[in-house]
Amino acid sequence: SSAGEIAQPVKGKVIPYTEINDPTFNSGVMGKGVGVEPEDDVVYAPMDGEISSVAESRHAIGIDGANDMELLIHVGVDTVEMNGDGFTPFVKEGDKVTRGQKLLKFDRDKIRAAGHPETVVMLLTNSDDYDDFELTNK
Repeated sequence: SSAGEIAQPVKGKVIPYTEINDPTFNSGVMGKGVGVEPEDDVVYAPMDGEISSVAESRHAIGIDGANDMELLIHVGVDTVEMNGDGFTPFVKEGDKVTRGQKLLKFDRDKIRAAGHPETVVMLLTNSDDYDDFELTNK
């Protein structure tokens, strides 16, 4: 079965997950998805759903959506080391969100200054459950 449509979470250039500069993400072990080289500093909900988690370090958000989709949006690589500095979530665990809603603002300069890639990673963590899913820019 197809998972359904997932919108781009941040403006920018989309790259295959296999090109993300991190073995945890590019191996597909955490699920398949995409990376986005951001041109903007706001992450938007890529689908309707419920927030399943907001990392204590505020750089990652989990969303449960239709058809049992489980998405992870992770801003930057190794940004857990920043302990939340530069990240401002607008949602909390249990919140219902609609596609296009603001989820998180991040400071690209701080991420770069900390020496981390600013790639926004979006993975369907249960992608093994589906034949495919579609990324839409609408």
